[in-house]
Amino acid sequence: MATITIRIPDRTEAKLQQLAKAAGKPVEQLVGDVLEAQTSGKRMLQEISDDVNKRFIATGMSEEELADRLEREDHQARGVPYDE
Repeated sequence: MATITIRIPDRTEAKLQQLAKAAGKPVEQLVGDVLEAQTSGKRMLQEISDDVNKRFIATGMSEEELADRLEREDHQARGVPYDE
């Protein structure tokens, strides 16, 4: 495993410390995880969520309508009758 030294602003380090603490990880592991995700082609959860949220909003569907549709499709996929 390689070691890299980088220079970052103090405010960035403070934010990294907060994020790492919230994640229950050392800063080095958090930064390594982020770099791994960025270089491996994996998309970060927030990026994926933002895309899904934008598409959902564009449908004009309410959250209740979405929940109902997902439940209906789940039942259909399992071959189980859907009772409203």
